[in-house]
Amino acid sequence: MKFGCCGGIEEIELIASGGAEFIEFTVTGIMQSEIEKIKKELDRVNLRAYSFNVFLPGDLHITGPDVDLKKIDEYVKEALRRVSFLGGEIVVFGSGRSRSFPEGFSRDTAREQIIEFLKIVDKYAREFNIKIAIEPLNKKESNIINTTLEALEFARAIDSPNIGVLIDSYHADLEGEPLSNIEKIKDKLYHVHVSDRGRVAPGKNNYDFKSLFNALKAAGYNGCISIECRWEEKAKELPESLEYLRKEWE
Repeated sequence: MKFGCCGGIEEIELIASGGAEFIEFTVTGIMQSEIEKIKKELDRVNLRAYSFNVFLPGDLHITGPDVDLKKIDEYVKEALRRVSFLGGEIVVFGSGRSRSFPEGFSRDTAREQIIEFLKIVDKYAREFNIKIAIEPLNKKESNIINTTLEALEFARAIDSPNIGVLIDSYHADLEGEPLSNIEKIKDKLYHVHVSDRGRVAPGKNNYDFKSLFNALKAAGYNGCISIECRWEEKAKELPESLEYLRKEWE
């Protein structure tokens, strides 16, 4: 199993030296940066940019009364072009602010809007050979797609090999989602995020990683795992967390 870490462009050196096998940038971050310079820095420290999260800026709404499909299309095309240039293989679609629909708005309409968005995404994901992992978020961060089974419904609605699902231990734990759901989503499980309880660094609290990892193994998961958490002292904690996760996996 390959373990990576979510981080900013300015953390390339730190994450490489911390022992991660890849870095997970934000899409919004690389949209504001010179990707040629990022690529050179990744090559210098021999670090992969395998996965990307924070797909959409919060003010680019994909549900509600003010959706601009032309603007969305242009953004997605450029975003996935940049991800492809950096060698990315996975883009995580969480983006709770963008996908949450306004109070009083039809949930069914919002669902159809998300499907329309995913069709646009799929078009460019196919072009750039990138897989999209729909991320369930807890109800405090999104009012739609809160479990892996709900994410799976959206993936199946598109019916594309480029559209799948992510499981995040933090969100699943908050929502009380059973690990047995991993078996139900196994054919579409494209990526995994982990943190310890309270979203602290793995190994600092009491989350049951052994059970999570056993469920992933039983489902035949062969993707990668990213640490996405709040750090107190990242340079110190990252190597410790990676060592802890690797031991738990073994």
